Amino acid sequence: MIHDDGDALDLMTRLFEASGFDVVTAINGFRAQAHLEGDRRIDVVVAPWDAQHRVGGEVYRWSLQRRYDLRDQFVFVGADVPPEFDQIVSGRCLAVSMARPADVVRVAAAAVRRRLQLEAQRDAFDEVDHSRPRLLLCDDEPVLLMVMGELLGQTYTVTKVESGNAAIKLLQREDFDAMILDWHMDDGSGADVYRWIIDNKAWMADRVVFLSGWEGEDAGSVAPGRPMLRKGQDSGQLTKVLKEIVRQVRGSGTNILPTT
Repeated sequence: MIHDDGDALDLMTRLFEASGFDVVTAINGFRAQAHLEGDRRIDVVVAPWDAQHRVGGEVYRWSLQRRYDLRDQFVFVGADVPPEFDQIVSGRCLAVSMARPADVVRVAAAAVRRRLQLEAQRDAFDEVDHSRPRLLLCDDEPVLLMVMGELLGQTYTVTKVESGNAAIKLLQREDFDAMILDWHMDDGSGADVYRWIIDNKAWMADRVVFLSGWEGEDAGSVAPGRPMLRKGQDSGQLTKVLKEIVRQVRGSGTNILPTT
């Protein structure tokens, strides 16, 4: 719980504690960042963001750089929505009027439930079946990541990550038969991942498929020849492309790991 108004911070803390939350408080952005950099688990962040109280926006911008995993776990309170809110938050979080404090608690509880549900669904796909092709799925939209994981998990052993930098860390120690990379991500783009693959595991470059939410975009300037498919459209085409990639990797006798 963050608020630069002591009375408001005390009120919201008491409401959340009465609802069963274990509350950590911060009176300013510096203290909030200190809490968020610690080892303690944080399920939801409640902070003010309006014309009078800007601390929520400051901490959220910081989180996009340092705690990207919390990007959709903020609930903002305030008298009005700041002009830059939609552009920065991009629909990931909700803003609730401070005049309805009970609604703030309900929205925060819903955000926690959503996080727990997503984590449970992701864990269900974590067991590796080496008899099936391994697929790396990288997208910073949690709902799309979940849906695609369920769809493709019927055929592939799917590993899901929510940022390009997380994908790079994983690729430092693991290899995959195919990779689906979101072209636009804040914490390392699909292009960043592809460049890393070219520099470090070039034999895997032909296993990449890009997704984009923008019509007509292509990967030619960074990854010439690699397919770029529109998000949420023509899952049959995506399945066909993946099948051909895996056929070339496994069907041709090519090992997942390079021969030395």
